[in-house]
Amino acid sequence: MRATSTIRLALLGSAALAGAPAAAQTALDRADPTIAARALPRPSLEQPERARPTEVDAASRAAAGTTLTPPVRAVRVLGAESVPESAYAAAVAPVIGRTLDRAALATLAGQVAGAVRARGYPFATASVAAQPMTDGVLAVEVELGRIDAVRVIGARSAAADTLLVHALTGRGAVTQKMLERALLLVGDVPGVRVTDTRYVRQDGFGILLVTIASDRASAYAQLDNRGSAEVGPVRSTLLASLRGLAGDGDELSLIVAQTPFEPSEFAFLRARYAAPVDSAGSVLAVAGSVARSNPGAALAPLDVVGRSGDLSVSYTRALVRTRARSLWGQAELRAVTVTQTLRGARLRRDRLATATASLNGQAAVAGGTLRGELAGVVGLPLAGVSHAGDALLSRADGDARFVLATWQMDYTRRLGGPFSAVLAGAAQLASRPLLATAEIGLGGPGFARGYDYAERTGDQGAMASAELRADAGRVLPGVIDRAQGYAFVDGGHVSNLRDGFGGGTLASTGLGVRAGAGRLDGMVEVAFPLNADRFDTGNRRPRISLRLSRVF
Repeated sequence: MRATSTIRLALLGSAALAGAPAAAQTALDRADPTIAARALPRPSLEQPERARPTEVDAASRAAAGTTLTPPVRAVRVLGAESVPESAYAAAVAPVIGRTLDRAALATLAGQVAGAVRARGYPFATASVAAQPMTDGVLAVEVELGRIDAVRVIGARSAAADTLLVHALTGRGAVTQKMLERALLLVGDVPGVRVTDTRYVRQDGFGILLVTIASDRASAYAQLDNRGSAEVGPVRSTLLASLRGLAGDGDELSLIVAQTPFEPSEFAFLRARYAAPVDSAGSVLAVAGSVARSNPGAALAPLDVVGRSGDLSVSYTRALVRTRARSLWGQAELRAVTVTQTLRGARLRRDRLATATASLNGQAAVAGGTLRGELAGVVGLPLAGVSHAGDALLSRADGDARFVLATWQMDYTRRLGGPFSAVLAGAAQLASRPLLATAEIGLGGPGFARGYDYAERTGDQGAMASAELRADAGRVLPGVIDRAQGYAFVDGGHVSNLRDGFGGGTLASTGLGVRAGAGRLDGMVEVAFPLNADRFDTGNRRPRISLRLSRVF
């Protein structure tokens, strides 16, 4: 215990970290591999638009041989009891009192079918059979549209076959909601895109033809300077995905990150294997990561080395899946270990085991798109996890047994012309003081962009951002195919329970440009700290951020 105290006092009192204990804590926190990894790029949450049925080869018709009907006094629609009679008013009114030939009857049948499709039955057809027309009443028969078979063409995908057959066949009349969910779930299969759909009727059977395209592999590479003086600032990140390895619909995802100009300062590897586990699109995933940091700058003379590892298993299921709104539920179990040493002597050791239940989704709201996630995290009281009062904790009062609630969202809306706006927010509430890896951090590319990541950390906090964008389109075709200027203001506040060290308020503002050509994108941003000095510079010098990325 005395050796530990000596190490801590040496750290806090060293010339490299001269200042308050909170400043030393910030330096060590930003050298924590699990905290440094939070600022790495992540895959976009946006879902690409999926193809909807574009063609129905099942024309409404009139019976052959029909030449001319008696005057029509009323029209009765059969087979669509769930559709109100008022839905056909526009189609029926023009034929009352008229005699109809075969072409007019076919037109009426088509209009009735259109009214039924507008009520949520995308494959509905109608027909007029030969009939006596008692009292001038004309009967129109509607087939709501069932799917007896599904054929996936264009590319092979057993997972897509399974999803479509389970969702659409043997279920009677197919509604627009059923169809949208099925096609969107197919589009959620890793590497699969729905490009076209077509419904045909053959010998009384309804057949859905779904054309898909698939990619067995994809990758994304990024170079930026969003690291800190201790870890970076230049970082390289590679995200790669390989599909169809052990079974159809599975995916192996890798994230590799490091500081390329100072390779020893930070290295991170994460692998995730996910596979479908049922015919409803549910996914079971196993993931793990390892990381190592040996920060430079102020911490270089102290030879601080951080190591972390985690392992998790998760289950995800789509609860709602439509174009207008989607919602996923996820349950996850995770174990995390973080250690730091100073000149070979152990300085920190945190061990956690957590259970998380979360809901994340997106919805069309007030002309824009809202995305968000709500999660509850419980630190499990298992043998071996860190307890308050243990030696070598990242927080003396921190504990691995806790309850957390976290929330994050963003809302994007076009304002007219080239302008759009993005509002974003995040928050965390905690039941007790936390260990460093469980705290919420303020600063970095998400919120308080004028500062480096995790310049303020706390057990709980809230933060927000507002960004105004202006799209310039193709500035120089072939050189700059897309360009966007933007200005933002962001900030937040984090605090610690029981008057713990750290916490505080940060705010910044700035502007930047995003541009790209083909699969290459770049960004230049200047952010101005508003209320506090930056940790790295000791003043409010603007932070200039650069990013270059490419999709493969």
